[in-house]
Amino acid sequence: MKIPLFVLLALLLPDPLLAQQSLLVANQGSRVAFQPAHTGEIRFSAAAIATGGEAEADFIGLNTYVVSPRSKLFLTAFQGTSLTSALHRLAPHVPLNELARSGTYQFSFYVDGQLVYLTILPPGTVPLAIRNDETVLHQAFINPGEPVREWGPLLWDQFLAHGGVRALAQGQHLLRIELRPYFQNPALRDAPVLAAGQVALDVAQTLAPRSLAR
Repeated sequence: MKIPLFVLLALLLPDPLLAQQSLLVANQGSRVAFQPAHTGEIRFSAAAIATGGEAEADFIGLNTYVVSPRSKLFLTAFQGTSLTSALHRLAPHVPLNELARSGTYQFSFYVDGQLVYLTILPPGTVPLAIRNDETVLHQAFINPGEPVREWGPLLWDQFLAHGGVRALAQGQHLLRIELRPYFQNPALRDAPVLAAGQVALDVAQTLAPRSLAR
């Protein structure tokens, strides 16, 4: 019995839908032993965290952290899924390659319960491999003496330049950050929070963007 040509082609040619779904399978999931207990949280630390070997004690936790222009402050976001997977759940009708190419993060900065700064990272800011695969997002916000190689310090400077300096005047404050997936589509506005967290800061000296602190 002859098998119709279109059946042979269907068996031999790759399914574009399956090819797109491979983006979702690539999620690396939990990268640290205690991540499942903190999925959906943003944690802060005074030093860079090496994924794979850190201890929970490395994070600031509930303690008040004294911060100045000479301090260090790092952010680690534990997402339940990668950015691209989160966007796909919100908009399954949008092709995955389009979500992967144009999807990005929205950051909201709150100080003492008030929204101070909301921004959307340009889509190319975070590497594509991280947006597609990673569930742990780690960046330095304040890291004096080190050259700016990634987007974290630039994001912090933008926050300071757009109300953060005034909001974080000398004294004690509560800084909260919310991380959301973002895609330029009306149906994806006000997306659920991917991760959020807060840290109590004692600002010992006035903070300023790097461009003004030199």
